[in-house]
Amino acid sequence: MSTAVTALHPKVAEGASAMLNEAQARGLAVGVFMGVRNAEKQNGLYALGRTVKNPDGYDPVKKPMGNIITNAQAWMSWHSYGLAVDFAFKNSKGEWWWPPDNNPKWDDLGVLGKAFGFEWGGDWTKFPDLPHFQMRGKIPSIAQAKKLVLEQGIEAVWKLV
Repeated sequence: MSTAVTALHPKVAEGASAMLNEAQARGLAVGVFMGVRNAEKQNGLYALGRTVKNPDGYDPVKKPMGNIITNAQAWMSWHSYGLAVDFAFKNSKGEWWWPPDNNPKWDDLGVLGKAFGFEWGGDWTKFPDLPHFQMRGKIPSIAQAKKLVLEQGIEAVWKLV
């Protein structure tokens, strides 16, 4: 039994690849910015804007710690299980670029992701996450995924996708 996740679930990898190809065919310059996150990486992202200063969104009065990146600690994100990817746009120089939330490109990408079987973080009402796409299959909740991985290993989680 192993809790080590070093790659995306094959269905997620296939869906992300197909989504990437179709996005490019439609003129959307995008790429997969992030996939699997180990516990250390996830907790590091969770700390940004909370206990670690994030230069993104920094304002000495309104946001002295900068923007919060995620509400999920280790094993509380689908990235921890190889079941999520974050897409980002690329500018004309090939550099990563995140358009404003109201840019229609996000909606175009969201529609495309859902067509390839992903749940889109842009549909979330509490903490919309426009770059985020996940496949959780028959897993009812992230708490259940955590319980499964800790008791039976990643294989038990992946069987449900």
